[in-house]
Amino acid sequence: MVLDGTLLVLLWGTVAARVPTLWRDARQRALWASVLMLALVKTVVLPPVAAVLGVPILPHLLGVAAAYFLLRFVMLVAGARHRRWPLVLAAAVLLALGTLAAVSGGIETSAELLTRDLPPATVAYWVVLEAYLGAVLATTTVLFWTVSREAPAGLARLGLRAIAVGAALVATYAAAKTGMIIARGTGTPVDFPAIEPVARDVQAAGFLLTVAGATVPASRRARSVWAAYRSLLALRPLWTAMRDAFPEVILFTPRRAVIELAGVDDVHLRLYRRVIEIRDGMLALRPYLPAGPPAGDDPAAAEAAAIALALRRRADSGPADGPEGAWAAVGPEMTDEVAWLSRVSRQFRRVRRAPLPRPCGSAR
Repeated sequence: MVLDGTLLVLLWGTVAARVPTLWRDARQRALWASVLMLALVKTVVLPPVAAVLGVPILPHLLGVAAAYFLLRFVMLVAGARHRRWPLVLAAAVLLALGTLAAVSGGIETSAELLTRDLPPATVAYWVVLEAYLGAVLATTTVLFWTVSREAPAGLARLGLRAIAVGAALVATYAAAKTGMIIARGTGTPVDFPAIEPVARDVQAAGFLLTVAGATVPASRRARSVWAAYRSLLALRPLWTAMRDAFPEVILFTPRRAVIELAGVDDVHLRLYRRVIEIRDGMLALRPYLPAGPPAGDDPAAAEAAAIALALRRRADSGPADGPEGAWAAVGPEMTDEVAWLSRVSRQFRRVRRAPLPRPCGSAR
């Protein structure tokens, strides 16, 4: 029960957290849809929900949909060319399940009812369902275990192998259940009520491992995204000043900005673009640079003061002091630019309302 509750919370949390990835590519959409279907499966099997819905096979149909989207994700990752057959196969499985359920007069899913004599149509129903789910999970296991060998040691490899092991556990559950259903259909006694609690724990543990493994790269990305958002906030004072002074340097429309604030686009792309916009504004400010930077021991504070003074001179239509000045040389990596401009922006926030010092020396 604890495993099921933990899994349900983790599933819906993952569904909500991955909504921004829907605009990224087809692989992310397929993975999100698979997790969503699985979350729905775990929700509709809750006794209060199941009693209201009254459709015992609904979790099975949603499970087939989850497996289809998972298979589609696997094929997209593997670069498979023929991607229509998984949809055809999933549709055939759903049709077969519906037909067999109708022929058998309804499929009972409780462990107590499975101990009774099972008609051939019911046995066929379970074989089709579990064989399809097991095959998709086995394919997923092979893919993620193979990919994990090429992943760097550490959390990345551990996460991929957790997904593979979790999928293997659920595939084992499906294979074992298929075997027991077939055995019961041939008249062999099977104590489903005694086996079901352990089997459900194995299945839940497999799902939990799979989803937890998928959150490992997501958590690493979350840390990276958080750092990028912090840099965006740090750059905002300087970027706002450049945007107000030189609107033409902005590389996207206000409408696009609203979309990006919703997290649709990659935050790293937004960060790099913000750096480019700031640099374009600083390039346009070079004719207004004073003869030298303000005195001080902090280079970032000196650059911030020079920017503030150049903006003031431009606003006052002041002339340039001789040839164009130069800004501090930074690089060669974009991360160096982000770190430097973040320092300058923090200092700029402090100096833009303070009295401007007299320039001296040579321009930075």
